[in-house]
Amino acid sequence: MDRYERPYRRDETPVRKEKNRTGSLLAGFLLILIIILIFLGFFSCSDPLSELVPPDFPETYLSVFSLPGDTVAPGATVKKISWWGDAPNGFIVGFNISFDSVNWGFTTKYDSTFVFTISGQDSAFRIWVASVDDKGLVDPTPATNLYPVINSPPVMLFDANTDLPDTIFPVATLKWTGTDPDGDFTIKNYLWSINDTDNFRTVPGNINLMTLTKDSGLVSGNYCLYMKAVDIAGAVSPVVRMPRDTSKMFFVREAVGRVLIIKDMPSVDVSAANAYFSSALDTILYSTLDIKSNNGSLIPKIVNPMFIETMKLFNVVIWSGNRGGQVISNDPNFALAQNSLPFYLASGGKVFWSSGIPDNFQGQGSLFNFAPVDSIKSTCYIQFNFPGDTLVSVVNGYPDLYVSQFIAVTRSLYYRSTAKLVYKLLYNPNRPYCLEDSFIAIKDAENNPKLMLLVMPIYFLDGNQENSKLFLNKLFKEFGLLPS
Repeated sequence: MDRYERPYRRDETPVRKEKNRTGSLLAGFLLILIIILIFLGFFSCSDPLSELVPPDFPETYLSVFSLPGDTVAPGATVKKISWWGDAPNGFIVGFNISFDSVNWGFTTKYDSTFVFTISGQDSAFRIWVASVDDKGLVDPTPATNLYPVINSPPVMLFDANTDLPDTIFPVATLKWTGTDPDGDFTIKNYLWSINDTDNFRTVPGNINLMTLTKDSGLVSGNYCLYMKAVDIAGAVSPVVRMPRDTSKMFFVREAVGRVLIIKDMPSVDVSAANAYFSSALDTILYSTLDIKSNNGSLIPKIVNPMFIETMKLFNVVIWSGNRGGQVISNDPNFALAQNSLPFYLASGGKVFWSSGIPDNFQGQGSLFNFAPVDSIKSTCYIQFNFPGDTLVSVVNGYPDLYVSQFIAVTRSLYYRSTAKLVYKLLYNPNRPYCLEDSFIAIKDAENNPKLMLLVMPIYFLDGNQENSKLFLNKLFKEFGLLPS
């Protein structure tokens, strides 16, 4: 036996050899675990660790901001609704929106304005919004709100300064404004009635101007008109009345004859004008409209169409003004003529304009946008003296006209090449400011004219009454009012 080797007892443990055996077992276990993990990695398509963590869905939030006036809504209400979302592991790319939680639409907007349309008095609407993130995850619990809608009636009012004159021919134009808490588009119809509130008739809700005529029921007599608005849910506005003063009515007078004489002269000349037309038109029926009296109260406030349609009731309009001069208040209503006569002429009407020219007017003939006037003579101020001064006709069939009253100032004109001269005042050396013949009357065409313009009042050219009748007779033949 080796002297270095010591025998051990049977109950002793060989320490070194036992440690080696334990290490071998641990190494074997780790090798088996690694093999198992590698095996699972080859035969698995997903990350086993990630499957253990549930996804973070986005969250959605709603708010509502009311537009002015949308707390009540006749027929429909408009609401601006805003929303936003939060994505814990990404960012929001859009939103799914639904009004029934079944049918959805997608938007990238964060707000929108909705029109909730109703058919009854009250209703309520619900909206659902679900956020969508960049991974395609959709909020499984969409935000939702219930929006009640309350229906209230519209309002309509006649526009300011559009009241009808107290006396009219059978043409009445009404202009109004309808308002609605949700917008004018919710007004379905306007209803109107003559003299009572039991027989309303309908016009569309998208108009705000209406002209009533004889066909609408306006015949000679006293009238008032009632109107109201109805929205798409059936709510009705309070009734409004024309005239607004419930103690008043307006009178409709019949359009007599085919000639309308518009009296546009100062009150001091009215008697002379009445006498002239009564004599010169003794065989022709005519109507008159005095637009000068009572500060022009008989002029319709709505020129187009009411005043124009009034003139269209007649074939010929004689617009008779003053003698001219420096008194501006006596001047004819050029603005009214400019805004109406071109339309009347275009519709086939015929016009005889007879009035002096203001002596403070210079330059081009812009006063006469309805006539072929080139310019007004700026240095020729003519005095007509009675008796003696005569308008000389240069057209066959038109008689000379004789002055019947003193006319302080008359202006001459230059006319366009398309016009035809009818009357002129011959040169008189006693008039130092008029060194040539003065052109006093023209017509717009040689044959079948639609207009004659005379730059002085016809009722002061009655020095020979027979010639006055011959003049109008010839004019009416050219206008087609009388047979040739």
